[in-house]
Amino acid sequence: MALGSALSNGYLGSTLPQYFLFFVVVGVGAVLGRSLSYLYRRRLKRAVEATETEVDDIIAHALGGPVVLLGVIAGVAVGRRFLTPVEPLASILGVGVDIPIVVALAWIAVRLTDGLIETYMLEYADRTESKLDDELVPIVSRVTNIAIVTTAGVVIMDTVGYDVTAIIASLGVGGIAIAFASRKTMADIFGGAHILTTKPFLVHDVVDIDGTTGTVEEVGLRTTRLRDFDGRTITLPNSTIADAEITNITSEASRRITTFIRLSYDTTPAEMESALDLIEATTNGVDGIDPERTGAWFWEYGDVGMKIRLEYYIDDLSRWKAVKDGVNHDIQRAFDDADLEMAVPPRQFVGAKAT
Repeated sequence: MALGSALSNGYLGSTLPQYFLFFVVVGVGAVLGRSLSYLYRRRLKRAVEATETEVDDIIAHALGGPVVLLGVIAGVAVGRRFLTPVEPLASILGVGVDIPIVVALAWIAVRLTDGLIETYMLEYADRTESKLDDELVPIVSRVTNIAIVTTAGVVIMDTVGYDVTAIIASLGVGGIAIAFASRKTMADIFGGAHILTTKPFLVHDVVDIDGTTGTVEEVGLRTTRLRDFDGRTITLPNSTIADAEITNITSEASRRITTFIRLSYDTTPAEMESALDLIEATTNGVDGIDPERTGAWFWEYGDVGMKIRLEYYIDDLSRWKAVKDGVNHDIQRAFDDADLEMAVPPRQFVGAKAT
């Protein structure tokens, strides 16, 4: 008698046969999802790996895990059509379908964005010498995942019945407060992104940034590190660099060197002409010099001696210091062999005169 009553009247609006059909359909959905997952691992994965494009690999990977959950969701969505539930079961079934759908879509979105970032952004970062993009990649991935999960959480709370307007408003106020407190940090991060996108210099370039000159050793997320010619480390905030005047010395096709040589006032006009020719010939004899642009001129009468202006261009920028050193040594030896005397600054004596 009780069994017949249960079969006819049911529980919460649905009979036992209806519940039986519901669970059968849910089970079929779970089996279908598991079968699709197996098919993905055995067949589809090998098929997409055989193609030259990487997008299909990313999509297949994104669907690989959630496909089982999608099968269960499909089973619940179809199975509830066999029921005639009353409240609160009707609301529970509705939420029981909507929430897993949101979770599955968020899961797919996270796996999809992670795959795109790892495939394209990470490969690009590995090809560059700068460490800035290597640091930005995980941050972009983390921020994207947080945005997806947060959006999914808001949708789920709205589905359950919470007033999400107040929550969104509080998140907005909190975000403004955090942004205001970390404005300097954010300015440095955006400055680093500006350096990454515009590429005014690369690692190992010699640059001049508003009067600070050195070799770029590292471009970080917040700061850029230089090594000056005295071997000291200089750390500059990226926000400062983004607003600074930058001269990339390495981008020069050649480097111009200007130096002055002083001869004593005892030098005759003939010796001056001979000195000018000797300086040009000696400079052009050094390996790494562009001989077409070397020049030496009797420049002016100085306080110490007669000044000769020497200009030359170094083509081999990788060893410009060694080339400049070679020019100076060779000129000194050539002057010594030619008995040409350089002017010597007068000695300055400091302190009391000895008696």
